[in-house]
Amino acid sequence: MFKEKIVCSAIFLSVINVPVCASQVYKDSFEALGTTITSQVKTDTEEKAAFCMNIIRDETNRLEQLLSAYIPTSDISRLGKSDGDWVEVSVDTAEILDLTTKICEMTDGALDPTVGTLVKLWSVDHSNHRVPSKAEIAEALKKVDYKQIKIKKEGDKYFAKLGKGQEITLGATGKGFISDKIVAKLRSEGCNDVLISLGGNIITSGRNGRGEPWLIGIQEPDVRRGRNFAAVPSNDESIVTSGDYEKYFIKDGKKYHHILSPKTGYPVPASLSSVTIINKNSGYADGLCTALFVLGWDGALKFLVKHPELKAVLIDEKLEHVAATDNLKGDLIIIEPVYQVGFIQKK
Repeated sequence: MFKEKIVCSAIFLSVINVPVCASQVYKDSFEALGTTITSQVKTDTEEKAAFCMNIIRDETNRLEQLLSAYIPTSDISRLGKSDGDWVEVSVDTAEILDLTTKICEMTDGALDPTVGTLVKLWSVDHSNHRVPSKAEIAEALKKVDYKQIKIKKEGDKYFAKLGKGQEITLGATGKGFISDKIVAKLRSEGCNDVLISLGGNIITSGRNGRGEPWLIGIQEPDVRRGRNFAAVPSNDESIVTSGDYEKYFIKDGKKYHHILSPKTGYPVPASLSSVTIINKNSGYADGLCTALFVLGWDGALKFLVKHPELKAVLIDEKLEHVAATDNLKGDLIIIEPVYQVGFIQKK
């Protein structure tokens, strides 16, 4: 499938002179959403930078309170306890549910947020992780069906409901959606030149300290955190990566990662090591990353051939091959030529 869908090209080592940030670029970091949030803001004054950074913190915390399945009072938790009844939710919750279900439909259910019960059973990214029994997984699978998510508006209020016993997780779209909301708020307040990283989700707006596009690295999918094999210039878009190399546990010599199959209830058998999507809409990119990982190497290639508007980079599980979409030619800068790199042909 790799040979059929990709035209291989010789890509040589590129030397990147990473721009040194000028004095008007300020940095910040804090913990939220189960990860470290970092930001860079270019402003004229330190006071304005602090103002912009407070927006990032406040908007992140506000949306986490609405969307986290681990906060009992959140919209998502209340929906999970509603037993199929309609629940009044915020406009933000209605928006992310609408976005997420559209990606579910687009990918034929490869993305399905109603795996919430399964996610809690496995608890891969928590200290109480375990391998559930076959009976537990079979019971939880009965509740997986994104088509039971309903949203409606009555007057100026929004409502949503799930199927009886369903729980949802927005781990596949939440960080991206929050990124989009943060940047929209920043721009409305005159904070136009920013870079924000929410774990594997990066979003950029405007320019860096030299007035150039931000340069974003694509990580090698192994334990060498911060080691990038390639980079892409970016302004006013998002770069999102999903993989099986950070959130996992090992039991009896077997690796169990956090990306679960909505069909089997088990971690997806990995034929991909990482998926990177580049898009103006970070929530959309976030959801597609997870969906393509679930589809696997062959399925992801087929999907990208059908959707030539998407920008993507795939790395296979054996860490041998990279497949990049044709529209990244000229933008994908190879830092370390450790893989065989090819470009996916359009139909």
